[in-house]
Amino acid sequence: MENTDEPRPLEGLAEELNRRGWRASLKGDVLTVTNPSVPRLNDRVSCDGADFRWAWGQAIGPVTDIRDAADRIVYVLREVRT
Repeated sequence: MENTDEPRPLEGLAEELNRRGWRASLKGDVLTVTNPSVPRLNDRVSCDGADFRWAWGQAIGPVTDIRDAADRIVYVLREVRT
């Protein structure tokens, strides 16, 4: 039987991003993150148990450092003005 009391890393990451004002919605095992200022800047994040990963498989960071992973996601999906 699955232990439902275990923290789920993607839920923690979603909470951290939402606290920062970013849109993060979890559906199953995929977290969709959207820049609130520029909705076209968005991506999907998954978790392999040890690391958060972008949709293409590249590691974002370890699940043990949710704040750092959120920092990286916000940095990558930021709006760059020229």
